[in-house]
Amino acid sequence: MLAIGIAYSLCLILAGLSRDRRLRYGGALAILVAAVAMGYSSWLFGVYALGYLLLSAWMVEWQARNWLRVVRYGLWVVATIPLLIHQAPGYEGVLVAEHVVLKPGSIATDLYFNHDKVWVAWSLLGWLPLFRQSLTPRRGFLPWLTPFLLFLGMALIMALAQVQGLVQWQPGVAAWLGVFALSNLLNTCIAEELLFRGVVQRQLVIRFGWIVALLVTSLLFGIAHLPGGWGYVLVAGFAGLVYGLAYLWTGRLLWAVLVHWLLNLSHILLFTYPMSA
Repeated sequence: MLAIGIAYSLCLILAGLSRDRRLRYGGALAILVAAVAMGYSSWLFGVYALGYLLLSAWMVEWQARNWLRVVRYGLWVVATIPLLIHQAPGYEGVLVAEHVVLKPGSIATDLYFNHDKVWVAWSLLGWLPLFRQSLTPRRGFLPWLTPFLLFLGMALIMALAQVQGLVQWQPGVAAWLGVFALSNLLNTCIAEELLFRGVVQRQLVIRFGWIVALLVTSLLFGIAHLPGGWGYVLVAGFAGLVYGLAYLWTGRLLWAVLVHWLLNLSHILLFTYPMSA
């Protein structure tokens, strides 16, 4: 099932990136039908995802009056939240490893390969370009400093986590590293950056300016990680600030995705994961 899951997520992202409507919608529908037919996805989640597909297509392809536009956005938000928190009807992720210690000194965790959040990424790719510029870059320093400043930001995030005792220095290759890397990129980083930076931060920049947008989006990103505790909220909020700067300085969501992914890879490669025992 893991191989099917990887193909499912990868193909759905590729379908979302396509500008050809037949590939974007037809490809997503074919992936969904195949997943249900092979038993990878339940029929109930298949029906839910089909409704989400149709709602997204309706919003992207058909113009609507102001009141109907608001209704559609409301429906989209209501339909998106269960996907983000793995609570959509009929949804079950692929359990890759149960109660496994990925790194010495770490707490035991269940490792899942989830395919619900990737539908949020597919939907948002209908509005937002991943590779092209979607925000006018704002940078008051030499361009070559950008990678250095983002790297410094990632180092400070992990230092903050270590100071709080959430993680400890533990370099080494973790068990299931390849699965984690693929799942984190395809099923987490792309969806979260499209949503928080591409939707929330971008709209706040347009309406209230970049400072308010950066602070509010970072705060919301931190609160979204509240199940990990308030210390985790602080670290995630700081991380959201760095991801937001990556988007603000480059104008491209791809860089926010890559910084997010690289930070998570640095976490599992260099520290205890997900937290210290």
